[in-house]
Formats: sequence, C-alpha cells, structure tokens
Amino acid sequence: MPAMADNLSNGIIVETDATCVIDRIPCPGIPTLVWPEGIDEAASDWFRYLIRKTDALPSSAKEYAKILRPFLRYCRSMNVDWRSVDDRLLMRWRDQMLARGTSASRVKSAIRTIFQFYCWAESAKYIRYRVAIYSEDDLPGHMVGFPFPISAKRASATTRSGRASEHWVSTISVRGRRQKSRPRHTPTEHETRMLHQVAATNRNSERDSLIFSWAEETGSRRAEILRLCISQLPDLVGLGQLIERDEPCVIEVLRKGGEVQELVAPPDLIIRTLDYVEYERQAIVRQSRDAVGYAAPDEIFLSSSTGLVLHPDSVTAMGSRAFRRANIKRASIHRLRAKFAVSVVESLVDAVFSDHSVGSTTNWVETILVKAADMMGHATPDSLRPYLTFVLNRRIQLSDSERVRRLEARLRQLRLSEQAHLRRLGTIGPLQEIAQYIQSGREGEAAEALRTVANKLMKPGQ
Repeated sequence: MPAMADNLSNGIIVETDATCVIDRIPCPGIPTLVWPEGIDEAASDWFRYLIRKTDALPSSAKEYAKILRPFLRYCRSMNVDWRSVDDRLLMRWRDQMLARGTSASRVKSAIRTIFQFYCWAESAKYIRYRVAIYSEDDLPGHMVGFPFPISAKRASATTRSGRASEHWVSTISVRGRRQKSRPRHTPTEHETRMLHQVAATNRNSERDSLIFSWAEETGSRRAEILRLCISQLPDLVGLGQLIERDEPCVIEVLRKGGEVQELVAPPDLIIRTLDYVEYERQAIVRQSRDAVGYAAPDEIFLSSSTGLVLHPDSVTAMGSRAFRRANIKRASIHRLRAKFAVSVVESLVDAVFSDHSVGSTTNWVETILVKAADMMGHATPDSLRPYLTFVLNRRIQLSDSERVRRLEARLRQLRLSEQAHLRRLGTIGPLQEIAQYIQSGREGEAAEALRTVANKLMKPGQ
C-alpha cells in the first residue's frame, strides 16, 4: 500500500474501459488523472474533450496526459495552483527540463501541449482572462491592453485543402543544440523473415505474424492495424474477383490526424487474415464466451486473455520481444512501415523515370514525395496536383518494378500461409509426422503417410 500511496502522490493515469458509456457510445481508453485528494476534474475533462469533440485517438490523449501530469506535479511542488500559472512559471519549468537533459524538441512539444490545455481551460471557463487568446473586439473596454499572465500570439497554417487558417500559439521559445540521434534501422528482407520465424514460436503465432505483415505490406500504423474489422474484409466471392483482376483490396481506416483514408492490401494478405479469423481468432472467441456480458468485437486482432481488442501497448511489447529475439537492432514494429515506404518510393522512382520526358526542369522529386506521402497516410504538400497524381498512379500500375514488388509480397504471404497451415497440422497427433516430412521436403514419405492415415479412417476398427 505505501507504494500505491507514493504513486498516487505523483498522480496516476487511469483509463476507462468498455463499460464507460457517454451519450450511449462506449468510450474505452479515456485517460483520467487522479491525485491523493481525488480526480483532477479539469485535466480529465480536457482528455475527454479531446477524444469526444476533436476525434483524437485514446493513445494521443494518453500521451497528452503523460505531458500534463509532470507539469501539474511541478506546480504542486511549487505550491502554485494550476489556475495561477503564468509565463514566468512556464519558463522556469522549461529551463528545468532543459537542465535535466530533455531535448529541445521534446520541451517545445510539451509547452505546446500545456498551452493547448490552458486555451481549452479558458474556453471552458475553468479560468477567465488568463490566456491572451482574445482580439480587442472580444474584450471589455476596460481590458484592452490588459497584460495576460499567459501570453499568446497568432500563427497561420495551411490545411490539406489549401485553405489558410489562424490559431493561437505560446510566445515561450525553446532553444537548444540539436542532438544527433542514432538513425533507426530499416529491417531487410532477411531480417523480416527471421521476425516471422520468431513470431511462429509465440502462443498467438498467426496473429503476431499477421500484425507484422500488415505493417510490412500496407505501411499501416499500430493503431490502424488494430482498427481493422472483419466486416471490412471481402467475402470469398469478392476476394476471388480481386484475384482474377489482379487487384488489391482497398480498406478505409481512420488514420493519424483523424482522417479516413485507404489502406491497400494484397489479396494474399487478406487470405491469411481470413484464415486467422476462422481458426486462431475463433478459438479466442470460444474461450471468452463464458465471461459475463462478453460479445465478440468486430475488430480482427484480439487479446487471447480477454477476447477483447488487443491493446496497443501489448502490440508494442510483443514487437519489442520479437525484434530482440530476431536480433534486429535499432528497430521496432514501426520500422516495418519504413520498409514499406522504401519499397513504395523505389517503385515510384522507377515509374517516373520510365518516362523519357523527365528532364532537369521536371519537378519529379516533389511528385514522388507527394504520392508517397499520400500512400503512407501523411499530410500531403499543398502543391499536390491531382492530374499528375492520376498519371503517376497509372504509370505505377504498368511499371515492371511494381509488378516485381507485388510478386515478392505475394510470395511472402504464400510462404507464411504455408507455415501457418503446417503448424496447425503439427498440433494434430497423426499428422505431426506428415507436417515434418513436408517441412523437410520429403514429399514422397508425406504422401505415403497420408495414405496410411486415410486407410485407417476408412477402416474404423483398425
């Protein structure tokens, strides 16, 4: 209990579960900040606002909570009510973080988050006239020229559609020397094969390998993979049509930034996913049915212990273990997305340069980056030209490098699918030996063993 008391004095972050319902909508994953005296209502209301009103992801709200908590802890250590914070205290906090070795970019991000919290608190009337986010027309006459404790200035930005907008930002600057960070490693083809071999030894082998494959073959982020639903997968007829036309499966998901965009998945990845849903996932659902009030979610990837949607932290932990066991250093599951990005850019480069009209005056670099950013779900440059993107799409489909990339992806999925089926055979007593024959390339002995099993099935008495 003393350890819990110590943690509580520093503030703890508790997340809501599926039983939390707001406006008749389940809202799991909303952070709540708790101090010894109880819930921090203002901070917790802000996290709920971010998720319910701005469509922020629960994971993003939790990151905000991890930034706001130490700042509020600092205020408490200085005996300063959070509603009395001013620029001087913010600058002291900034200087303390820099003195502790926190990078300038991290400190800048933290100040931006704290400023957003105070802007929201001002608009929600937790505080009044503390933050300078008012124009002169919005202020009473006697407050024109009032020195606000937390200063602000206007900044302009351009939306994805090309429209200019203005917003308020903090005036507190952060300066520091750029720290050279060791570059992250992008896994090679050999390393990803080792990664899948390691996943094959896990308790949830097909699930874990599939999560790696979705990142590798579609460039999707962890949160995007976990949002994939069974209802989004094609049925067998639709899948057969995709294979016949040699077309990928297009699935819409909520991507980073709150926008719904497309994931393009090869049919062989869909085949493996449907196979997982039918066998390994179905086994998880069956063992969870005894839980009171349990209903199988539509999401594809489930926790084997709860039968509910797999938690992002569990994916991170599983990936870290697998990368470590595969001896892939300076990399994580997110770097599989980088591997996909490299593959996409290579295909785009080949596609663009297959056109002999590319010359020194052609802005091919911008074209490649615009298209790559679009395929990766990143914010696209304002100068995106739809017609050029359309032409580039057509050239990509016709380029030899894209055909090679698709074939390599298909071979990867077929190989992994074969391994999954062999593992499933290996769990059935009489078929263990047959699976070993197939894996070692002894097809003749496998066929003879299969005939023996078939004969026994035809003669139950034996």
